[in-house]
Amino acid sequence: MKSSVAQREIFADDPTIGKIASALLPLKISDGTDKQARKGQRMAAVLMPLVKRDTWNIILTQRPETMPSHAGQVAFPGGKVERGETTQNAALRETEEEIGVRPEAVKLLGRLESFNAVSDFRITPFVGIVDPSAKITPDPHEVADVFEVPLAFIMNPANHVERNVEFEGRNHRLWDMPYTSADGVPRNIWGMTAMTMYRLYQRAYLGIFETDF
Repeated sequence: MKSSVAQREIFADDPTIGKIASALLPLKISDGTDKQARKGQRMAAVLMPLVKRDTWNIILTQRPETMPSHAGQVAFPGGKVERGETTQNAALRETEEEIGVRPEAVKLLGRLESFNAVSDFRITPFVGIVDPSAKITPDPHEVADVFEVPLAFIMNPANHVERNVEFEGRNHRLWDMPYTSADGVPRNIWGMTAMTMYRLYQRAYLGIFETDF
C-alpha cells in the first residue's frame, strides 16, 4: 500500500522526495504489524532522517566502541518503544535523545514495513525530513559520531555490495554500502541499517513492494 495521493502531491515540486514519499506506507498503523510477531519480542522504532543541504542527505550515527551491543556500528537514531508509546513517537523521542533533533523539527513522510531483527526486536522504520537549521547535538553515551551520506549515493546500485550469510539454516543475501566521506573517513554501512535503506531503494526505484526480509 502506497502513501496517500495528498501526501505525494505535497512533494510534487521535489522529484526526489516525491519518489521517496510515494514508495512509503502511511504513518498510521491500523493492522498491528508493528506489534510483537513472536513470544518475548520487544518493539523498537528507528528514523531514517533526510536533510536538504546542497543535495539530499541521510543523517546517520556511529555507536561508541564501548557499547555492550553493536559497538561501533553505523545506525539510524532509534530504540525500544516504551510502555504506552507508539512506534512513531518512539522514533521521534529516540532521535531527540540521541542526536538532539526535536520532534517539531521532523516532518514524517511515511514508513517501511516492520520486520524482525536478528535480536529479539520487531523494528518499524520511519522516514522523515529534518529541518536543515536544526542543531544536531549527539549524546556521547549513545553516539560516537554523526555524519551524513548523500541520498543519491545510497540509492545508486553501484554502491551496493552483495554479501551472503547463512542464518538458521537459510542463505540470506544482504547488501553492504561502504562509504568514504569527503574528509577521507571510511565507514561500512551494513546490517539492519543498510538493509533498511536497500528496502527503500527497492520500493522507490525498482517498484518492488514485497520481499522476504
